[in-house]
Amino acid sequence: MGSIYCRKPVKSDKMRFFVTLLLILTAVNCKAQFTAIPSLSKVKEVYSFADKKLCICNHGAFLLGEDGEIEYLKKNSPLSASDISCGAAEKIGKYFCIGYNSGNIDICANKNVFTLINISQNNSKINHINCTNTLIFCSYNSGLSIVDVDKKEIKNVCSFPFEVLKSEVNNNKIYAQTTFGVYCLDLNSSVLEDFSKWKKIDNYNFEKLEISAEDYNNLIVNTIAEDNISFLSSSNLSGGISLGKHFWSEILKNNVKNIENPDNQNFTCAFYNPYNSSHVFLGSENGTLYEYRNYILKSQYELHNKILSMDCNKDGDLFVLTENNLLIFDHLGVWHDSKLFSEIKYKATKIIKISDDIFWIILKDYGILAIRFNGTPIDFSDDDLKVFYPQTASNQKIGNNVTDICVDTEGKVWVATDKGICTIQKAENVFQESFSFVKPITTEVSEDLGNYSQYLLSTKHITAIKCDGKSRKWISTFDAGVFVVSSDAQEQVYRFTKDNSGLPSDTIYFMEYCGKTGEVFFSTSCGLASYMTDTQDSQQDLDDVIIYPNPVRKDYQGEIFLSGLENNSDVRITDIAGRLVFKTVSEGGKVSWDGKNLNSNRVATGVYLIFIIGLDSKHTIVKKILFIN
Repeated sequence: MGSIYCRKPVKSDKMRFFVTLLLILTAVNCKAQFTAIPSLSKVKEVYSFADKKLCICNHGAFLLGEDGEIEYLKKNSPLSASDISCGAAEKIGKYFCIGYNSGNIDICANKNVFTLINISQNNSKINHINCTNTLIFCSYNSGLSIVDVDKKEIKNVCSFPFEVLKSEVNNNKIYAQTTFGVYCLDLNSSVLEDFSKWKKIDNYNFEKLEISAEDYNNLIVNTIAEDNISFLSSSNLSGGISLGKHFWSEILKNNVKNIENPDNQNFTCAFYNPYNSSHVFLGSENGTLYEYRNYILKSQYELHNKILSMDCNKDGDLFVLTENNLLIFDHLGVWHDSKLFSEIKYKATKIIKISDDIFWIILKDYGILAIRFNGTPIDFSDDDLKVFYPQTASNQKIGNNVTDICVDTEGKVWVATDKGICTIQKAENVFQESFSFVKPITTEVSEDLGNYSQYLLSTKHITAIKCDGKSRKWISTFDAGVFVVSSDAQEQVYRFTKDNSGLPSDTIYFMEYCGKTGEVFFSTSCGLASYMTDTQDSQQDLDDVIIYPNPVRKDYQGEIFLSGLENNSDVRITDIAGRLVFKTVSEGGKVSWDGKNLNSNRVATGVYLIFIIGLDSKHTIVKKILFIN
């Protein structure tokens, strides 16, 4: 049997693996705090572009120089989106194109980009792009559009009665491959828009891509191994974030490590030892629980049923939820079967620790199973069990499907459903005969109605809810992006969509908050993204205070962050002569500073002293930051 959870930290071996900087794609909106983290290890198309190669991936692209230098192409720098369907390049190097599932196209010429919206006429994806001199031919499910690059406009549109898969220009004729054969028309015809004038031909061999994408796969070492993600999990000890499906990928301090499932199965969940971040348990689809230390497989346990979720108590007892049962792997290395078979069989999706004595299990559309262990987690004879559905004081059911649960810094429990969110003051209340949840009410402003009240997000399908270091609630949705509300959910703080931020898509599958760093991660239909919040969970001391960026150079105009603070820390910044330029008290473990003095002017070149005092613990530390203007 392998090592199990322990109460005390276990020293880990020095990690010996080669890592490269993770591709972090920074967006221009939201104070540059949003980053998209696509998987670029799988190249699907490659085109010649002067002395470079244009490599197209699902959610990003890159230009590869003859010397091996890589120039990344990403959302907002310079691309307009992340849902890439195809690409093409003018061989001489005048321009290249990126097509999207939305029907839009980006044309990049001389490092300038212009975007044509809905070139497919019906918001359908662009299947194929062909470049010929200054003309671009875009194929989609109901036709073909021709773009004039010099004029930056659509020159012709031909509507086909069936899908156009690709096109090609040869000997001054256009050939269109459709789902019902190949059609042809003279390029200079004045009736390009009239499908009846196109002639169906029996034989035509389209050119094949001159470059094999296989030769460029895995060119970028140690980026995320795959686009498909089945879970997100974080370590509040190291700040690492885990994600995976066929691969377990961990992002830690801008490095990434990929480990393939040993049995060629899918990983389903991950859980970090809260006392040792190098000790990780990984659940799998085939019911095997894998135990890793320092990325080396130490033990595996056959649980025979798909593993759904894990959590633990303060003693280090690991609670493992399978699709048939709840098992406990105690801190002495002994397995215990809870015998909850009938309650959770094929209903459960996730287990969440509400308190050290109370755990809740989400039962899909059956509601929630609450378990109170009464101080004896491995003695099931005295447990209190209750299956319930969130309901109002008038016994009205809230939503049809529970999707996620979180506990805020005040101990309130928040429940996400397919019909908005709700909260209960104390988790133990559900064991009483009478209990109720509250749906937060917000005040909206309408030109027609003036001020009016409604339940918060009551029409939205919520996929996840998390609480950050300021007790704000992060709420992800299936089709409306991300909402951030105040601690009491009465005020909207942020709203992120694919149109106003670096969020790749409005469809969010999973969301995870990492309290160590204050970063929120999103698994979307167009890849992984993260947002660096202005807070983090309070730290226990001031040994790990980090200042970023440092030094602060002239071209940097963003926020300066101090992280790793205790909650309620007094922060004062002075120049070298002792003159005060900034002061604040931290909420959570992070503060931000705009680099300006008390007169709202950017500070001059020089060294500045940062005095940090933990008001609760009385710990004191002094740091330095350099400005170069």
